[in-house]
Amino acid sequence: MATFNVSEEIKMYREDKIIIKDVAKGNILDLCLVCVPPEKSNDMDWQKGVEEKRLWAIDILQKWGLIAKIAYYDDSLAGMIQYRPVPEEKIVSIDCIYVSQKEHWQKGIGTRLLENLIEEMKKPQKWFKNQPASALVVRTFPGESEGQISAQEFFARKGFKQVGKSKSFLYYPIKENFVYQPVEKESPAYVSQSEDKGKVLIFCGPNKCPAAYPFFLKRMEKYIREIDHTIPIIYVDISREPEKTQTRNAGYGDCIVNARFINAFVLDKENFQREVKEAIRDK
Repeated sequence: MATFNVSEEIKMYREDKIIIKDVAKGNILDLCLVCVPPEKSNDMDWQKGVEEKRLWAIDILQKWGLIAKIAYYDDSLAGMIQYRPVPEEKIVSIDCIYVSQKEHWQKGIGTRLLENLIEEMKKPQKWFKNQPASALVVRTFPGESEGQISAQEFFARKGFKQVGKSKSFLYYPIKENFVYQPVEKESPAYVSQSEDKGKVLIFCGPNKCPAAYPFFLKRMEKYIREIDHTIPIIYVDISREPEKTQTRNAGYGDCIVNARFINAFVLDKENFQREVKEAIRDK
């Protein structure tokens, strides 16, 4: 993959009280902090999550040149849209769009972020051999706060079309008459290691979301401890211990209990703990 020069200049687009800035070296920290609840700013787990995202952003910015746009409202940090190019499909995948605080809802911030990205992707892009993107693609997930519309409804209102039968899988055609056909990719299966017996491995490290460590990984630990107070729980940093990650075909957010891969999503507590109990029972 080509490496692109990272701009020192922060490009800015202003409309009324809303300012949209491309992420560059000078405002990476804002991208990491925009999703952190104010009451969690001094929480050590959230601080670790911010640092994990900062390291990820530095690396990804170096690889792609652009990865996100940040919105400010009256000079206050208000929201972001984060994305990545998929050169082999000539599309741009939206990983997340988020307006953090209630005081900034219903002010058109999410709309401005999306519109800015759409207009930019209509222009020639270096990732696509100086051609525009064919489409924007997003997989939405629940998580809206009370009073917010869901991500699925937001994108549908903005003209995104459904991919196949999945209401949460959507695309916005930029190329005229383009119909998105996803390229299915199989994830490699977990390769069991004898040394994983009798312990828990949780894979952490640089990643795209500051909430991932405090909200998901630490929740895994909590739910496992509700079942077993003594089993060793080891955090494996995917950037510092790549060999442990690669030999298992593991990735960020994966959880292995007693040499068994846990498939259930941690927010599905009942099924997550059921799988953990089954795995520990074999100790």
